[in-house]
Amino acid sequence: MTTSFFIVLFAAIGIALLVFKPRNVFYPISFKKLGYISLGLALLSLLSASFTIIQPGYVGVPVTFGNVGSQSLPAGIHPIFFLTDVYKMSVQTKDYTMSSVHNEGNKVGDDAVATLSRDQLILKFDVSVWYHLDPSQANNVYSNIGLNYEEVIVRPAIRTALVNAATKFDASDVMSHQRDAYTKMVTELLLQELNGKGVILDNVLIRNVEPPATVSDAIAAKLKASQEAQQMEYTIQYAQKEAQRKAIEAQGISDAQKIIGNGLTQNYLQWYYITQLKEVVSSPNNSTIILPYDQKLTPLLNIQSKK
Repeated sequence: MTTSFFIVLFAAIGIALLVFKPRNVFYPISFKKLGYISLGLALLSLLSASFTIIQPGYVGVPVTFGNVGSQSLPAGIHPIFFLTDVYKMSVQTKDYTMSSVHNEGNKVGDDAVATLSRDQLILKFDVSVWYHLDPSQANNVYSNIGLNYEEVIVRPAIRTALVNAATKFDASDVMSHQRDAYTKMVTELLLQELNGKGVILDNVLIRNVEPPATVSDAIAAKLKASQEAQQMEYTIQYAQKEAQRKAIEAQGISDAQKIIGNGLTQNYLQWYYITQLKEVVSSPNNSTIILPYDQKLTPLLNIQSKK
């Protein structure tokens, strides 16, 4: 309406200057010329207000005297009535984030969603939702909801879907193997909430699930106990393998001794004894030799006497 105001203003000034004729007063420029200039400005403003340009990624909602047009204006240039206001609304994909993450003291996102799980534990969710405005429903969204439809529709729908879905799952399940199932249920509930509201859902991203402190401690203790159990199982298996190795080694020694024992005959022992005595006598380092006496052994030693 600002442009329309200037059109009317310039036109009124131009007409007034053309009609008004001062007498016996000198002016550096005639009122007639000023009137034509004002009318020219009014005409330029009228031409400017008779067209609107919609940028890519947006649609225009025309509003004339409080009445919203039946169709939105796509990207491009469009002729319009000069008293019509065009409100531009984005149809690009938007990201609505609800998070408790902080960066240097400044909050990133809006806020985390705290809700009760099926086992009555409080979980906090960091979630990002991708969505965009339905271009064919832009006029209805503007008429029935307004330009701040994100706060009116999208935000409450996200919170409702997260809370309702959490009541179907235990806290431990949401944080582990059923996280995808939880995300799928949130998506389905959010689609139901946004149905007919002029907002199209693109994707739901559960970025983080923060459990209560007691649950975090319990999970940490459980993981530690599991790791210790695995370590103990490894130790037991190692001990069992080592015992098997030693038993096999001992059995091998026993078998070897039995084989050797079966082969040690009396004749072999006599021969081996005599052989060793010969080596001792022949050694240059021995001057005195003390031999054990055994009646079953007949040492045959050739000891040369010194001359």
